[in-house]
Amino acid sequence: MDAEARIVVLETRNAVLEAENVALRARVGELNEQVALLIGRIADLEKRLGRDSSNSSKPPSTDTGSSKSARSENANRKTRRALGRSQGKQRGTPGQTLAQVTDPDEVVVHHPSRCRACSASLADAEVVGVSVRQIFDVPDPTVVVVEHQAQRRQCACGCETTAAFPAGARSPACYGPSIKAHAIYLLCAQHLPRERCAQTLTDLFGVAVSTGTLDNWIREATEALATFMAVVAAKLHTEPVVHADETSVRSQKSALWVHVCSTTLLTWLHVGRRNRATLEAGPLGTYSGTIVHDRLAMYFNYGAGHVLCNAHILRSLNELVANHKHRTWAKGFIELIVDTKNRVDTARTQDKTALSGYRRRKIGRRWNELADQAARAAPDPVKGTHLYGTDKDARNLARALTEHRNLFLAYTRDFALPFDNNLAERDLRMIKLQAKISGEFRSHTGAARFATIRSYISTNRKQHQPIHQHLRQLYTPTGAWLPS
Repeated sequence: MDAEARIVVLETRNAVLEAENVALRARVGELNEQVALLIGRIADLEKRLGRDSSNSSKPPSTDTGSSKSARSENANRKTRRALGRSQGKQRGTPGQTLAQVTDPDEVVVHHPSRCRACSASLADAEVVGVSVRQIFDVPDPTVVVVEHQAQRRQCACGCETTAAFPAGARSPACYGPSIKAHAIYLLCAQHLPRERCAQTLTDLFGVAVSTGTLDNWIREATEALATFMAVVAAKLHTEPVVHADETSVRSQKSALWVHVCSTTLLTWLHVGRRNRATLEAGPLGTYSGTIVHDRLAMYFNYGAGHVLCNAHILRSLNELVANHKHRTWAKGFIELIVDTKNRVDTARTQDKTALSGYRRRKIGRRWNELADQAARAAPDPVKGTHLYGTDKDARNLARALTEHRNLFLAYTRDFALPFDNNLAERDLRMIKLQAKISGEFRSHTGAARFATIRSYISTNRKQHQPIHQHLRQLYTPTGAWLPS
């Protein structure tokens, strides 16, 4: 083969190889995109598997055994140290201990019979001192049966008139308000299932109550609380600051949402959908104060001001710390938020009402620096590229930290505003606890009745009222207690 023919063969072969190389490069690019998407998908699934109550909004009741064991005493100690807390009871918080009373119900006198030195009788010896110890106990519960007899009397005119029975005596044999209050307390304050509540009433009082009877008592209590709920909603509407939150509950095959609007003295729980119609049916409908919430978009449609929950942000940042790409700025934000909270707590003890302007500007500059780092670490991707859809949570968090900085730091400008929305979360936690112990609600009506009674119990507890006494009033002409 001559030189020219060899050159032609080589050129042809080179053209084929270049075409194959272009095809292989295109294929490698496609595979790289697929690998990037799979890596992002794996990271997203690992992140979901790693979510628990410490790094997300999931309640502690959903934590697995491994998640609970991972929160070792060493981790708890690090958390306390970061928040500036020592182990055990915190200084300044009220303690609880059993103390003697000055007017005991019964006094039992014990006297020594003989001298411990010479064994002489001490029957007529002088009393030179008394040591006192008191035992606190309750008497055995017993059922007291009160019979009401309605006399018929005949007038001189020959007409017979029968006396009226009291409101509670509706049938020949019926239960009184106290036993009903005990049942409602066990069902809605201690979250016992109906079967266990009925069994408890039998064990304690020797009365046999059916689950249907318990349902009737719940219905009666809910009907008696209509005025209470209206009063609480009206009072919340006039409060300068309210906390709002929501959580999902199961009712057979459908999902319901329990919404809460609360303060340190009031609780209003309502069952509905997660939409504006549900919010407008409650105290937030025409509310003109400040709402503390967790950035749910529909809350921004109500109220004149907003405060965002820093606890939610800390949990989200804690989740990002495990990602090397976002670890630096996430840890920086955690340190800044915790340090700011500690400075506010210290200033409160000095009777101040806000951080100084210099300190707030310094915190704001550091916040902006970290927000810029977050934006560079989680940039907005170009749609259609292999990066589209990855780091979504990090981008959303970075955007929220940038756009809502003043709402997260509102508590530094006015110490009357809260750092977090834990007040509303604590009110909603009882809904989750009820579902965990007693299972899902059987119907929307059952969930709504439970929420109404929980509102009553929670408000009573916040205002240090006698809960059982006020539950008892629901079944008497006195009616529901109304908050002052």
